[in-house]
Amino acid sequence: MIQSKNMNIAIIGSGYVGLTAGVGFAHFGNSVVGVDIDVAKVEKLSAGVCPIYEIGLEELLQENLAKGKIRFTTDIADAVKDADAVFFAVNTPEGEYGKANLTYLLAAAKSVSTVCPPGTLFVNKSTAPVGTIEKIRKVIREARGNDQFYVATNPEFLKEGTAVEDFLRPDRIVVGIDHPEAEQCLRTLYRPLIDDGIPFIATNIPTAELTKYTSNSMLALRISFMNEIADFCELVGADIKQVASAIGLDKRIGPYFLRAGIGYGGSCFGKDVKALALSGEERGYEFKIIKALSTVNDLRYRIVITKLRKHLKNLSGARITVLGLAFKPMTDDVRSAPALRIIHELLDHGARITAYDPVANEPFKKMFTRSNEITFATTLKDAAKGANALLLLTAWDEFQAMDLEEMRSVVAGSLIVDGMNILERSAAEATGFTYEGIGR
Repeated sequence: MIQSKNMNIAIIGSGYVGLTAGVGFAHFGNSVVGVDIDVAKVEKLSAGVCPIYEIGLEELLQENLAKGKIRFTTDIADAVKDADAVFFAVNTPEGEYGKANLTYLLAAAKSVSTVCPPGTLFVNKSTAPVGTIEKIRKVIREARGNDQFYVATNPEFLKEGTAVEDFLRPDRIVVGIDHPEAEQCLRTLYRPLIDDGIPFIATNIPTAELTKYTSNSMLALRISFMNEIADFCELVGADIKQVASAIGLDKRIGPYFLRAGIGYGGSCFGKDVKALALSGEERGYEFKIIKALSTVNDLRYRIVITKLRKHLKNLSGARITVLGLAFKPMTDDVRSAPALRIIHELLDHGARITAYDPVANEPFKKMFTRSNEITFATTLKDAAKGANALLLLTAWDEFQAMDLEEMRSVVAGSLIVDGMNILERSAAEATGFTYEGIGR
């Protein structure tokens, strides 16, 4: 087990989590090897080109490549041969009935188990349900026999768009361990953060595994709760933004994740909520509230369709400009983005779609199976030209700051459906727009 300050780290998987963790650990002075099966991705990363849009990530990548603190390879044996710790950061996609698919994670554990030196610490950073570490331990034990090794879990709490900041200045570090050697190794690795006063929470393994799912489900709960309140606001003439502002001043509640809109998306909330509910069912426990979150969110897309039909009556042939394709601003991630479902529904109704996102046009083209039916614009103004309605689906600063008078001069209709409540009704109406927000 490691005794020196700096360590040799191998990270299996170079996606959002693995890449951010890799450059972060390298920034702390460790020697890091990132592994990925995608040859093209490895070549890009080795050249200092970040394959994802994440503020500050490419700069940090290039800085640590230049220092020789990080490298990338497709060769697992080469990556882990000198590793003190191996982190798993592979995809755990939603599987059948919403259950977490651990196929890639367990395959990664098996592939590295026989090529690591004795005393290696295997750490799971992939989001996976309670009991996953025991499955990893079993796979490694079957392959290594009696060779000494340690296991731990270290859930990530990164937010896309601020992932680098979240890694370098986290709210807390959570680790699940069952051996003092594992704790010592992780404390050494995170020493720069611990010395800066970041709480280091060492628990048993099931507690740490559950912490990630609990955190994401709690945040999803706040979003869905406020969306239901927003719908009621429209019935009684209340304004959800003012309601959120007022309750957010309550120190017991706080101001975060109270924005009403078109529901949560991305790669985490949806699948983690479902996986937690199924994890309960497997143990004979019913998460009534957790299960309700998926129901509320899955139907959320309908609200903007209803608002469009309220004014346009017939969507067939209507020219709709969709502003925002990423599931949230400051990222190009379109996985489970509300725009996917909404645009699909609009196309089914015969609408003619022009779409624009500051960074997510290309990822959306690759993911959306009907991209050939959409016109993609490269500027906000070009996207709006000739539109019967503007539909805002992502809260980009560019959209919040757009020149409404200029937009009004190029559109054919006057309707704005603001699915993220980023515009002010008075400003929109002053320029001749008909404004529809959420819960306002």
